[in-house]
Amino acid sequence: MKLNKIVLFDLDGTLTYGVSSTKFLFRRAGDEVFFHHLEQEWLKDRMDHPTLAKQVTQRMTGWKTRDIERTLHLIPKMRNIGKTVKFLHQKGYYVALATLGYELSARYFQKRYGFDEVRGTTLEVKKGVITGKKMRIFEEHEKALFLKRLAKKYRIPLSQTAAVGDSRSDREVFKIAGRRVAINQDGFLKGLAHFDVKGRDLSKVLKHL
Repeated sequence: MKLNKIVLFDLDGTLTYGVSSTKFLFRRAGDEVFFHHLEQEWLKDRMDHPTLAKQVTQRMTGWKTRDIERTLHLIPKMRNIGKTVKFLHQKGYYVALATLGYELSARYFQKRYGFDEVRGTTLEVKKGVITGKKMRIFEEHEKALFLKRLAKKYRIPLSQTAAVGDSRSDREVFKIAGRRVAINQDGFLKGLAHFDVKGRDLSKVLKHL
């Protein structure tokens, strides 16, 4: 099937269900209270994303990537992720994934479900251990830039692109994608989404793509 469209998925709240990947990692590590406080400060616009990411990354120093992967295997997920990605591939879509969270979490989903390309906040890992150094934050506006770069690379007009997301981190990419599907959205995408989907079955988005 010839590549003719691009779809960019969000991760947290879009592929995960009811909890973000980073929050779940801290929950399983017995440190959810720390993360929840920072998350609430960010949601209420009392803390910017770089400050949040810096504090969270420092707290993760010493974590092993193999333990993170095992934990992500347990996170509540939407149903039919693999089926959805496979169907989109068959329809000629390039299926990408981007998150303000950690790229290592996105790569777990890429490896498990077959996403073509992923982006997220990166951090230094040495010998399978997070060092807490050299973090590069992936910002909200970078989702839109990522989609634009993919469209240019594959010579696909933005009108033939789609974005699937659920929250404030998807606002910028929803402004440029040709088709915008919100799933279990938190209200930040009102007026931006073309379609609203509810429930735990990701394949429901397919009829809108």
